[in-house]
Amino acid sequence: MDLTTWLLSRTPVRPLVATTVGGTGVRLAVEREMRRRGWRPALNPAEANLLIVTGPDDPAMTPFVEAVWEQIPVPRARVSLETPAEVATALSEAERRMRSRDEQHPASTPEPAAAKAEDHHDHAQHGEHHEHDMADMEMPGGVPMADRADDRDGLKLDRLAVPLGPLLPAWPPGLLVRTTLQGDVIQEATAEAVMTAAHGPAPFWDSVTSDRIAARRLDSCARLLTIAGWEYAAVTAARLRDDLLSGADVEARFARWARRVRRSRVLRWSLTGIGAHAGSDALDRLTHWIDQATAAGASDSTATEDPAEILDALPSLLTGTEFATARLVVASLDPDLERLRVSHG
Repeated sequence: MDLTTWLLSRTPVRPLVATTVGGTGVRLAVEREMRRRGWRPALNPAEANLLIVTGPDDPAMTPFVEAVWEQIPVPRARVSLETPAEVATALSEAERRMRSRDEQHPASTPEPAAAKAEDHHDHAQHGEHHEHDMADMEMPGGVPMADRADDRDGLKLDRLAVPLGPLLPAWPPGLLVRTTLQGDVIQEATAEAVMTAAHGPAPFWDSVTSDRIAARRLDSCARLLTIAGWEYAAVTAARLRDDLLSGADVEARFARWARRVRRSRVLRWSLTGIGAHAGSDALDRLTHWIDQATAAGASDSTATEDPAEILDALPSLLTGTEFATARLVVASLDPDLERLRVSHG
């Protein structure tokens, strides 16, 4: 066994899960299987080596999936899953490919020396055009280069267009938020749903049963706690969610988890005042989700918030906030775009 093969066999699997609209059921199956295997999810493409696309193959999402794939360094592998039944087998095969020396290729092929020389000569001959071309250049990933404008304090700062989504960990599937930054403050924002305009299957969370509503709320809690940086509480919420969906009794464990989350001073400090909307902030919404996840609260719950209303509210909620808090704001609202497709497709 050579060194490369030895290293590949011992490389920890770091999966990045990218979910398309309609892929909630598959995503939950993937998350359960990842925990069973002891795989720790990657938080961004740079630290991932396995891209797992869960949900229907939607042409609207294809450019974003490819953009994420290009950012993942080798060794790497990818797999697309549309049904929960195929998860275990497909992930085993993807891991095999990620660890296979024969199936790993360089991210790019070096240019021949002649091509480099010709390219250099071409640039030298047309150097007079470079000054004009720079104005139209874009950075990798299609992000425009910064221009300058006055900020709210009258200072000249770069204005940079930075998108969020639609494929991020702990992010609502299909949500694309386009922001314009000056410094670390969002000056402008728009929100849209990236999905094919057609009716799909019934939304996974479209149910009035108490266990399903409680599981939905725990799923939202897991997202928000992940973004807030409390990994243990987030993983516990995900386990409680999955056990509820399987019909297990989680009352005692849920009570301990809820008590610990409610009492966290750090969490209260982190979420208070974030994304204030309709008389509530991120902490209020988290507390409300926990209330709804209890047996009494879930039985009294009806449909979740209208995702169209959340999309309309997001630009004003994000404008003027620091970029670092944008994901907390989104996670505290957690729009279910599967419902948007069925309602407005």
